Amino acid sequence: MANCCPLPSALTTVPATVCPVDLGQIQRILPVRRGEVGWDIATPANNYPASIVGLDPTAVAGWTILKAAVDDTKVLFPPLFGGGITITPADPNTFGGNDNETLNGETYVVGFPPSTFVARYDQLTAAQDLAFTDLECETLEVYFVNGDGNIIGERDGLIFKGFSITAFYFKGREVLGFGTRNNNMIGFQMAKNWSSKFEVITPTDFNALTF
Repeated sequence: MANCCPLPSALTTVPATVCPVDLGQIQRILPVRRGEVGWDIATPANNYPASIVGLDPTAVAGWTILKAAVDDTKVLFPPLFGGGITITPADPNTFGGNDNETLNGETYVVGFPPSTFVARYDQLTAAQDLAFTDLECETLEVYFVNGDGNIIGERDGLIFKGFSITAFYFKGREVLGFGTRNNNMIGFQMAKNWSSKFEVITPTDFNALTF
């Protein structure tokens, strides 16, 4: 269950819906090593690394620098997915329920496992296959790019950054024969509460799907 101690003085107000939010289809991920890149939404002078100080995440300039980087700050811009993209929240971990393990047979919610992201790449080259496999050794964050070309990341205070992920894997090539396309599945886990921290930005001078 949630961390419920101490309770607030009153119930937390659920804001009214002014404009419904749908993240759309995630068509691309932008991986980066965890903790290496952050955009200060209010004060770009506080961006990190130093190479993007003063730049805005909606503009191509900063992403161009990060794409070309040859150190820990490099952001990858891999191919678009072929399909099969989902983010699935996990069911809660529970204890007891209609038995003698708990008083009155009540079910206790004791926590939530991470959410699971899966997607499919189609017709990758051998070099692309190898590069994705190397990511299994990394500690990563990812930005999402949806079908509208918006970049989706985590808002942590004033910092816009990638979502921290764990358990990244890249499966071997599936070859199904005539009339099909070879494919590779990828997946990773994200914190259960990732969707309470997301921020969507709209690029102003580039298309994040084709950049």
